[in-house]
Amino acid sequence: MQDAHYDQLKRTIMRLLTIDIDAYKTEQMRRRIETFVTTHGGGDAVAFERSLSTDKALLAKFRDMLTINVSEFFRDTPQFDRLHTLVLPELLERRPTLSIWSAACSNGQEPYTLAILLDELGAISRTRILATDFDRSVLPRARAGGPYGAPDLRGITPARRKRYFIDREDGTYVVDTLRARVQFAEHNLLSSAYGRDYDLIVCRNVLIYFQPDVKLAVLRKFQAALRPGGVIFIGGTEALLGAEVEGYKPLGGNFYQRPLDDLAGRRVA
Repeated sequence: MQDAHYDQLKRTIMRLLTIDIDAYKTEQMRRRIETFVTTHGGGDAVAFERSLSTDKALLAKFRDMLTINVSEFFRDTPQFDRLHTLVLPELLERRPTLSIWSAACSNGQEPYTLAILLDELGAISRTRILATDFDRSVLPRARAGGPYGAPDLRGITPARRKRYFIDREDGTYVVDTLRARVQFAEHNLLSSAYGRDYDLIVCRNVLIYFQPDVKLAVLRKFQAALRPGGVIFIGGTEALLGAEVEGYKPLGGNFYQRPLDDLAGRRVA
């Protein structure tokens, strides 16, 4: 794909989807887009760009490719075990109620995993869980609590399967009592306003796709959104190194804490 055609396609993506392609790692994103154009547009970037403006089905497929909606319940089980046995009990010991944000929640597997753990700890009734995603097309399924298939459920133990899920004709759903504990909303990590006073922010396997300066800016916003003593839970390939760790205290595993004595927080641009 010629540079001029790629630049024009980026502008069209921004206009139609409000996705800033330049915020993502350049070579990785360009490779993915060129592969998609070859597969779905015969390699003709100009014709593909025109089709995006008129073909809603193609635009939806392209958006799904860009937003990488891949998840499952208890993905990376050892880290959720650490959350269950160490991080959440410590947060609950410090505060009677918790406010949790699952950012980039995809189809809802992650926030419902959090709800399961909190229910097992006897704390679901005193926890607010907000789950957000940039891709509005995934939110109806997330709000409905399904349907989920076998790949989504492979990390679920038989006991949890029996307690928290119900089978219907079109697939498996979380039980209504669990579904009612999670609030879903659309949110763009790059442009939407962030909330405040979260005890736990979960944002896994998203930061890895951003340019270093964009990643750092998002981490600063997360740090400002946490209470002093609040924790961020990131993906296994997203360890915070160098300047990125400023403002966070490593807790082990994929967990980092805004220090308890950080009453002012860092200035966020």
